[in-house]
Amino acid sequence: MAFGQFRVKPARLLSIGLLSMLAACGQSSDTSPVTSAPAEQPAAAEAASTAPAASPIPSSAPVDSNAGQQVYRQTCAFCHDKGIAGAPRVGDRLVWGPRLAQGMDALYASAIHGKGAMPARGGNPALADADIEAAVDYILAQSR
Repeated sequence: MAFGQFRVKPARLLSIGLLSMLAACGQSSDTSPVTSAPAEQPAAAEAASTAPAASPIPSSAPVDSNAGQQVYRQTCAFCHDKGIAGAPRVGDRLVWGPRLAQGMDALYASAIHGKGAMPARGGNPALADADIEAAVDYILAQSR
């Protein structure tokens, strides 16, 4: 494909397009705020970074599926609805089964810290851990 003097290879164009879509992951046109962690004092933030991670909510505990669904729609759906960049599609039991077998701690950690092409917190650093965990719980409820 040529644009004036420049030749652009289709593979390069595809790469640019995929990178643009991945960069959009986690961005939303909806401006309604999602629950985020309150601002911490510097000393509290330092203490929190050295404290052990809290254990996840047991699967028998009630989950606010509305909050998880809202976070999913605003942050996760772009990639996980379409399987972009290898994201496991919501509802695909064959793909989610082995991930679930790794345990909830591993799934929460992957979503919070990122894995493969998925950025940490789905590209939305304003999300609290509880928001991410609610979204993971929502995805798994749709994929069991």
